[in-house]
Amino acid sequence: MSTLRQCRRLSAPALALLCVGIGCTPTDVASTYGKRRGSEGGPSVNGTAVLAGMFEEAGHRVSSWSRLSPKLEECQTIVWFPDDFAPPTVEQRDFLEWWLSRNTGRTVVYVGRDFDAASVYWRQVLPGAPPEQKLEVMRREATARAAHDAARNRMPDADLAEWFTVHRDEPYRKVDSLTGPWSAQVDAAKTDIELAGRLELPSEPDIELWVNRADNYWDGRPVFTPLLESGNDAIVYSVSFDEWSDSKIIVVNNGSFLLNLPLVNHEHRKLASHLVSDCGEGRVVFLESGWGGPTVYDEEPGTKFPTGFEVFTVWPLGFIVMHLTVLGILCCIAIFPIFGKPKTAPGSASSRITSASGIAGSEVAATVVRADFGKHIDALGELLELTEDRQYARERVSYYHEHVSRDSGASHRKPK
Repeated sequence: MSTLRQCRRLSAPALALLCVGIGCTPTDVASTYGKRRGSEGGPSVNGTAVLAGMFEEAGHRVSSWSRLSPKLEECQTIVWFPDDFAPPTVEQRDFLEWWLSRNTGRTVVYVGRDFDAASVYWRQVLPGAPPEQKLEVMRREATARAAHDAARNRMPDADLAEWFTVHRDEPYRKVDSLTGPWSAQVDAAKTDIELAGRLELPSEPDIELWVNRADNYWDGRPVFTPLLESGNDAIVYSVSFDEWSDSKIIVVNNGSFLLNLPLVNHEHRKLASHLVSDCGEGRVVFLESGWGGPTVYDEEPGTKFPTGFEVFTVWPLGFIVMHLTVLGILCCIAIFPIFGKPKTAPGSASSRITSASGIAGSEVAATVVRADFGKHIDALGELLELTEDRQYARERVSYYHEHVSRDSGASHRKPK
């Protein structure tokens, strides 16, 4: 199956995003950023489900991950759409660079955050909205744009992140021309790529700072290869080291042609197919993170299960817990066990008198037995009374006199 045929099959879910709200009452659209799964991430205009589907159609096994841990050794490509305008930390970059060097042909795809598809969605919905709904659509577009602008204020300016230099206060523009290997067979006039902040190629002094950093792993110099450019702006480029064994980082300025809503555009899907083709075969992990980025772990969380006894090693908590534990044990000993010799429960009056035949005699025992039997008669009468059926009670008494009393013999006769 060709790449273009794959794109046509994947266009249906993306096109469905634009159908929401057109010709009907405007409803809130999911705008969760950088997620590929779930009720909010999958259908989100800012989601990555469509791009993940393109990887799957190309034969990759795709999954999601939320941390940088040894488990990533099982994958060949990491696609990262961070929901954070700040660049990756030194710790995060070092982990990913070390991961790249541990196997041949690995790829890290880093997509900058400076794009929001929610405002674009409402802007595209506006021309087709009924007249009575246009004002509401305009309000929602302005709200989404204001929220994005407020969030991007946290984006640093002229901040070196080794893979790139972040520039926030750059002129906004729509891309109208494309060059580079990825521009093949792509009509730039039909694209809708936006550039606001820039992730620019680092300058020579910045590269020297990276190479000469005290805890830098690599002896050589990085190689930067532009893949998609527009004028003086490098929209997509790769970063590699000789020591990485054909592994590389692909830096994308923003997601204006890779997120769910932008991939409705046929030319954007061509660009996305270039990205898929440049990633090696094997498992693909979509790294999902919010502010601050993913946590870095030296070993996989959960491999050492806590037993609970670690609390005793923490001062002064361990000292307090030890005394509370001893107090709890003493309380259990005091409340639940039975101390002393076990005692036999007292028997009924009739059994005590009958067994004491040498003291009370047979006549007294017989009297107590009749007294106990009287309780039986009283209980039976109460049960018959509860039926509230006089005729039924008479029938049961008659049955007793006719059958039971006759068969029981002298045991029910009155004493003479």
